[in-house]
Amino acid sequence: MFPAEKEGEWEPYKVRRRQEKTAEAQNGAVEGEEPAGAGADADAEILYEEDRVSEEGAVWPIQEGRIVDWSCFFALITHVYNTLNPPFHTPILLITQPIWTPKEHEKLTQFFFEKFKTPAFGLMDAALATGWAYGVHTSTIVDVGKDKVDVTAISEFIPHTQGRVASLPGCGGEALTDGLFAKLRPRAWNRDMCEQLKKSPLCEILPPDVPLPGTKEAEQDVVSNPAAAASTGATASGPAAAAAIPNAPRGPGVDTEVGDDATAEENEGVLDVASIVAGGKMNEYLEKKEKEKLEKAASKKGSAQAAAAAAAKPIRLPNAKREKVTFLYEDHALLDSLKGMNLGSEKQAEMEARLDEGPQRKPEGADGEPTHTVDANGNAETGSGNARSGPIRRELEVGPERFMAASAGVLERIADAVHRTISSVDEVNKRSELWDSLIVCGNGSRVRGELSLPAPQ
Repeated sequence: MFPAEKEGEWEPYKVRRRQEKTAEAQNGAVEGEEPAGAGADADAEILYEEDRVSEEGAVWPIQEGRIVDWSCFFALITHVYNTLNPPFHTPILLITQPIWTPKEHEKLTQFFFEKFKTPAFGLMDAALATGWAYGVHTSTIVDVGKDKVDVTAISEFIPHTQGRVASLPGCGGEALTDGLFAKLRPRAWNRDMCEQLKKSPLCEILPPDVPLPGTKEAEQDVVSNPAAAASTGATASGPAAAAAIPNAPRGPGVDTEVGDDATAEENEGVLDVASIVAGGKMNEYLEKKEKEKLEKAASKKGSAQAAAAAAAKPIRLPNAKREKVTFLYEDHALLDSLKGMNLGSEKQAEMEARLDEGPQRKPEGADGEPTHTVDANGNAETGSGNARSGPIRRELEVGPERFMAASAGVLERIADAVHRTISSVDEVNKRSELWDSLIVCGNGSRVRGELSLPAPQ
């Protein structure tokens, strides 16, 4: 929620105060005449607009599961109620956090009855609701949120409050973003880049016995595995074997595979394109990118011909075996910088298309004419991209850091909390069933992972 102009009131979206010249004031400025009225107030009128994207100045009433701002929280509940169910008076079921106290339950009940005049109101524990959703009567619920984790043991639909781990800090989705940021910050990555990388399929949490690609253990595994060696085309480890791998574009994408042709400039870090554009060096940057794209297209054409002449084409490696991959980052700061330059709709669309490095973006042909492509909706568009819409995407190269989101001991802390919770259950005969029925839920648990299963005998 966002603070309103009146103290104590809240808005669901950020409201900006915008001041624009009126039509009469603009005409007067063009004709060299004084506008009607004296003073700046007569020359302009105050307008307001909603910014549904920006989080600047936002207040989060719930932090780590705890209600820290009751006025803001009640305003949020009122907004949700008016949005979903304004004209009706129906019963309400509120899913509560394990950290909420009985006194807070009483306060919430009083608010709902007095504010909405609801005919019936009920509170249900979040872990118990998860057990009902899965249809299991005995289970261990591990709820991974944004910045905390709740671990609850449920036996015969009864949550065990003794030994329950509620609001364990530093183990949620924000902790995984911090782990990526700590590894990629030396390469000039910002937090938004790490957040988008975390939500992409390229970010995974590997089992403890799986080595990171590029390490000595991974090279030994490739040499000892004939199938892996055949897929890379290398017969041994070391620089000589890496040089024997065919030179093909890096993935992900069609006809791409892992490569080791990163330039020294890419290894130094990520360029702040928004600062370059805002500093007036946009033309130099665009010329450089166009030259790189033409060279990349020529290299791809040559590698495709070489691959066609080869007897067998190497098989693409899975993400867990690639040392470096290409990640598409949606640069909202760059888009805001272009909007602030007031280039005009057509010029801005052209600049956005030239800066975009998405899969539909194609380099211009040898004769300088833009190549024609088709977007996801089946609409034809050109390389110049005047009809383009959507965010500006940039290609970023990332290495084994994408597997280190949980390197700060997040999984160990969660495992320790699960052990303590199940060990606190008085019914000893239920502990085995609690270990067998382990439910991991929450948006913070959506990072991909691989199961390390034993080989069949």
